[in-house]
Amino acid sequence: MASKVAVAGSVNGKLLGFFTKLAGLQAKQNFAFAIVAGDLFADQDSTSEAENYEVKKLMKGEITVPVTTYFAIGRRELPEDVVSHLKEHDGELCPNLFALGRKGRVKTSEGFSIVAVGGAHSDGDVANHPYAAVYTTKDASSAKGYNDADILVTSEWPSAVRYASAAGREIKPAVSADSIAELCTALKPRYHFSTGDAYFEREPFFHVSDPPRPITRFVSLAEFGNTEKKKWMYAFSFEPSASPPTVMPEGTTASPFTQGKKRKLDSQAESFNTHRFANGNGGDQYGGRGGKRMRRAPPKPTECYFCLSFNQDAAHMITAIGEQVYLTTSKGPLPLKDTYPEIGFPGHVLIIPVDHAPTLSAFSNETRDAVTSEMIAMKDGLQKMVASKSRDADGHARLGAVTWEISKSSGVHLQWQFLPIAASMIQSGVIEAAFVAEAENSEYSTKFRSTTTEIAEAEKYDYFKVMIWSEGLRKDILLPLDQSFRFDLQFGRRVLGKLLGLEPRTHWKDCPQSKAEEEADAEVMKEAFKEFDPSTAGGAE
Repeated sequence: MASKVAVAGSVNGKLLGFFTKLAGLQAKQNFAFAIVAGDLFADQDSTSEAENYEVKKLMKGEITVPVTTYFAIGRRELPEDVVSHLKEHDGELCPNLFALGRKGRVKTSEGFSIVAVGGAHSDGDVANHPYAAVYTTKDASSAKGYNDADILVTSEWPSAVRYASAAGREIKPAVSADSIAELCTALKPRYHFSTGDAYFEREPFFHVSDPPRPITRFVSLAEFGNTEKKKWMYAFSFEPSASPPTVMPEGTTASPFTQGKKRKLDSQAESFNTHRFANGNGGDQYGGRGGKRMRRAPPKPTECYFCLSFNQDAAHMITAIGEQVYLTTSKGPLPLKDTYPEIGFPGHVLIIPVDHAPTLSAFSNETRDAVTSEMIAMKDGLQKMVASKSRDADGHARLGAVTWEISKSSGVHLQWQFLPIAASMIQSGVIEAAFVAEAENSEYSTKFRSTTTEIAEAEKYDYFKVMIWSEGLRKDILLPLDQSFRFDLQFGRRVLGKLLGLEPRTHWKDCPQSKAEEEADAEVMKEAFKEFDPSTAGGAE
């Protein structure tokens, strides 16, 4: 059964006002418990006589705490008499009010697990009592031993939490720590609360694990009674035993913490096309005097527009997320919406690994196998989808598909582009012939390989690969790439654009859509792909 929970920011000594307000809310909402995520007490160096009086009244039970409430150790030291009382009464300050401690875990009567790491980070020694307003990296590391948490409360933000977030860009970041980010990654809490000068709620993010993937919502609350009326309380309902959702909430990103920790890929020597769905994998950059080629620094995973956690401007186009791979409709699709009316959207889809790498060969052996397997499974699911949606009266699929890959060590983030195409064109050999002819017309110095042995050998180096499929036919061809010619990143679109009579749409920039159109296409694809999605139960096999 779901329970209601209330979490507040810093109270800063306004004890009577806060608990009076909480009592009014409790009468209406009937919270199972409440949490104060920031400083409950005022700064001891500037505490007024009235605030000191309220502290004494609270400890005597003369200020009613209307619901079981847990308070965090904030970034300032607790009053000495409060610390003494907590030590003597095992963390209970008064009826219904309990300290979470510098580092600790509480299991509520409803079954919720609350983990807290409070205080300001210190590289030195800390006081040897559980209510000191300071913690070390060792404290945060040892808290990973709690294994999981429904709710994580920390005085400091996890570092990098604002990566990939479109929310609160104008907000000044609070003090943050890598150790808190690592703790969040280890515990995978459903909610992570902290405090700051303003209210900040990040888009939910998922953690790397077997599906259904745990999802965390990070929320930082403003202080109680602030004059700007910034949000100081967050109320929500959930069940402690509920499994992670099988469908990602809208706007969900990959974890901002893991993206910044991925290995640096030295093979990314060239610069890249900075548009997330540019339908290319990077290329040479020229500039400077005399037209000399100039190299720019390769993007980091936290700067890559194909990494889920960095740029959420096109998050509304994501249609499926597996363990290793995600799908998105293409920015500036080559086909028009009515090119394939039977499937209901243009059909141009990108298959992209979650992890940041320019080529399959850049992954470790184990990761490469997992990524390749899931990319193939996603492609197979898409092929089954277009075949199923295009069957004629005799049960024959009118559509097949072409999938192409640009694999360059100087690229940025690997992707496969998938496009439906008439099955008759595939079975007649027109597709293969068109790619071969275009390479010759472009005067490329290499030729397409078509045998299994030739392809396997060429895949050790840079290449352009085309995977041609229709029911009853599959053919792969591969064009080796080298420094003897400059390869056009729009080559795949150029070939298929000519075949479809869509040459003016060769470049994605010439095919603009409104955000509403992009959202509509993504929704149609989600529904169409649902039964063929290999990442969900009942999907493609």
